Amino acid sequence: MGLFDRLRGGRQKDQDVWEDAARLAPRFYRDEDDGHPIGMFLLREDRRTMLPRHPQMMYQVSGEDVFDWRLLLVSTSANDLLATLDYFEALDLIEPTAPATDANFVLAPACTTADLIDLAARSRSAQ
Repeated sequence: MGLFDRLRGGRQKDQDVWEDAARLAPRFYRDEDDGHPIGMFLLREDRRTMLPRHPQMMYQVSGEDVFDWRLLLVSTSANDLLATLDYFEALDLIEPTAPATDANFVLAPACTTADLIDLAARSRSAQ
């Protein structure tokens, strides 16, 4: 990583790598026990996805801050939810293989179903 990459807050291997990546809005739910909002992003196979580094600074629900974030790993080929991970732990696991990063986003690579299963297996928070 060069000096300018470090000053910008990340690395970028290819200028066009962000262009066709999915940038999805999170979905929000309320915890059944205490009613706090939960934000969820979806990561599925065969699609590079832009994942925000600080979603808690980007989104609110009815004026309420969201501090509980999760990443859902979904197989569209198997039509199945593979796992639910703590969002920030998942970012730490994804970032070393990310095609690009910057100060605001981590670009998750296009994964296979096996890659998603492996990600869940490496996570301590997988449900």
